[in-house]
Amino acid sequence: MVYLILELLETGLAPKDIIRDYYPALTEEDIKACLSYAASLVKDQEFVPFEETA
Repeated sequence: MVYLILELLETGLAPKDIIRDYYPALTEEDIKACLSYAASLVKDQEFVPFEETA
């Protein structure tokens, strides 16, 4: 379910909108926990951006 919350946040929805429109059983703390969990997964990962081609 974490990826679903992240995708909704990516679209620009606010946590309150996600709770109201999609997951009324969640709290804002639950959404913060999703972000914290996702951050912990990528914390020690190296990011290598793709080169843009013309």
